[in-house]
Amino acid sequence: MDAFSVLEKSYYVINRNFSFYKKNYEHTYYVNVNDDETKFIDKMFCNTVNTLSASDKMLNYSVSAIYTATAVLQEVMRRKGIKYTDAHLEMLCKGVTAVQEKDIPFIDKTEKELDEILFGLLTDGIDLESRKKSGTERTPEEIISYMLDIIGYDENSSIQNSIVDPACGTGTFVKQILNRFINGVYKGHFTNTVKELLLNKKMIRAYDTKPSNVYVTKIVMVSTLIRRNLLSDIADALKLMSELPVYCDDFLKIKEKADFVIGNPPYIRLQNMPVEYREFIKKNFVSATGRFDIFTCFMENADKSLMKGGRMCLITSNKYLTANYGIGIRQYLSKKGHVRKIVDLYDTKFFGAAVLPAIIMCESMELENCDVDYIGVKTTVQEPQHHCADTDELFKYIEQEMNSSKSYVLYGSEDNNVFEISRSKVKIPPDGKAWNFSSREENIIKSIMDEEKLCSLQDIFDVSVGIKTTADSVFVKPMTEKFVIENEFEREVVYPLIQSFDVSRWRISWGNNVRDRYILYPHREIEGNMAAIPLEEIPKTKRYLEECSEILKKRTYLVESKTRKWYECWVPQKLSKFKKTKLVTRDIVSGNSFALDESGKLCQGNTFFLTKKKSVFSIAYADLSEHQYYCFMLGIMNSKALEYYQKMISGCLYSKKYRYTTSNLNRWPIPRVSESDAIKIAGYVDELIAAQEPIKEIEEEIDKIVYKAFYLTDEKIMKIEAFICSGRKEKC
Repeated sequence: MDAFSVLEKSYYVINRNFSFYKKNYEHTYYVNVNDDETKFIDKMFCNTVNTLSASDKMLNYSVSAIYTATAVLQEVMRRKGIKYTDAHLEMLCKGVTAVQEKDIPFIDKTEKELDEILFGLLTDGIDLESRKKSGTERTPEEIISYMLDIIGYDENSSIQNSIVDPACGTGTFVKQILNRFINGVYKGHFTNTVKELLLNKKMIRAYDTKPSNVYVTKIVMVSTLIRRNLLSDIADALKLMSELPVYCDDFLKIKEKADFVIGNPPYIRLQNMPVEYREFIKKNFVSATGRFDIFTCFMENADKSLMKGGRMCLITSNKYLTANYGIGIRQYLSKKGHVRKIVDLYDTKFFGAAVLPAIIMCESMELENCDVDYIGVKTTVQEPQHHCADTDELFKYIEQEMNSSKSYVLYGSEDNNVFEISRSKVKIPPDGKAWNFSSREENIIKSIMDEEKLCSLQDIFDVSVGIKTTADSVFVKPMTEKFVIENEFEREVVYPLIQSFDVSRWRISWGNNVRDRYILYPHREIEGNMAAIPLEEIPKTKRYLEECSEILKKRTYLVESKTRKWYECWVPQKLSKFKKTKLVTRDIVSGNSFALDESGKLCQGNTFFLTKKKSVFSIAYADLSEHQYYCFMLGIMNSKALEYYQKMISGCLYSKKYRYTTSNLNRWPIPRVSESDAIKIAGYVDELIAAQEPIKEIEEEIDKIVYKAFYLTDEKIMKIEAFICSGRKEKC
């Protein structure tokens, strides 16, 4: 029986007499919850007839977690012979005795299975999309152990140094922290001072904004103390449950200092936060830049919370390393000089997270020009050199046995699960620049390309993201040609839309796919600025938009804006830019896949489009027609050399795919190519666009010209070719 199965039983029991639980818990738990926030509950408990409001559903779910945790504690006490009465249980949790043993049977569970039920209360049964919105992920025990090891929290340091978990969830980090603390207590013969150290000195502290998580974490701590024979009386258990320093508070509002901070903060994007909270964050954290994610602020506050010489270690999304919104936290950390270690886990799927994780370790001590220990672990198709059966073995190999800058390791029992491990000493770039770290050999090739470039892509192209509507179900998904005709939308608001699946290397295939769509775009360009078209000017479109108003008005940013209209697309782009000749690429793809569009179609937000800037570079090729110029540049953009460069500066996602961002594309080096070679490349690209499939021999001719322009040796070219071909689905 997993955590979800137990939760489901608790949820059903509580639902039968919900008025009782609401009376006893409503003052403490969850108000002003909207329906979107409880969709995951409807999915989880679809077998329970549920007519509750969104707030009441959340209350039921939370109390279910509390009752399940209490039942686990009850079983732990029973096994250890701790005597208790129903009155004691009611003091722990009002109404818990109504949940009978037959509803939640734990008698046959092992100790590990009981822990799994506690730790899984936050994630088991919750779909990936819902976990992305709530920002919650469970960290595997082996990774927690590794993180505690690298900050030096062990039995020797645990009873002398305070430690904080900034977002405790259901206590996965706290469990291991407490066990190391107990080991230190036993070693020092301080068994009589456990309550003194925990309650008065508060050597272990934890925070979470959800009361149910706070309760479950306390249950984890009390259960652990009972199992370790440091708690044998129900009165002590009740005292600890009320006084343990696990707080229902926002860590971002906490100013207390600690020797260690460790944990897995929530991942919540700017647009998913209440407006008032966004303002608080922006006012108090320099890391809150762009469309930031809340975890960057946890990193900043964790670092600020350290005593001198203290250490923090957090596992977060790896996007802050290179994403635009990460500029704030990168600037903060580079100025502080506290970063000591970064472990980027890329696409290795150590756990089923909704994000790609990275571990960062900082020490509150400024060291000038300090080298940072960088470790990159990503999947590969290379032949393995070593075998590690599990995560513990893998990290032990990395930290103690690996004696080269790169190694290939077969992980676990699956033949095709091979990891490429890169290890190097790196410098943190200044001024918030992207943190793109790679092995020494990879850095050498990348450095050569940077040194031999004539200019960067940002000097010659304007890189723009396509249209983000935040309501594609209204503006895009229904917009087939048939739907557009039937609704008689005004001509000025309907445009053919390039979506990511329309883009392949060299060409756009719009019109050949049943998924192709138009976009309803109620905007016009006035003197270079985009403005919403007044609805009275587009009556047919007005009727449709008003029918969809319930969906559109959930976008509170637009509804509350003084300058925007409720029926607009979220991020409109200038129509004049789309009408230009442009290069288009997908935002997430396994390899460079740029295509030429000369039709003036609009582009969706999962694509980028590049339009020519007037520059010294473009003037140098003034004799080329515009079509030739774009074909010439398209050849360079799709070359293996620049694909290699992109993969060196961008983290690998799942399924061997890479994220193409504005900041990364702007950095791409553009080599000096003779005009005659430029014309050759343009001719080759014309052939490739006309062909139904990429022609390997022609692509190789383009690659040769680009390699030559970067002055790459045969040895370097072989390394690039081997790397690119190992990651492409199609043959090189």
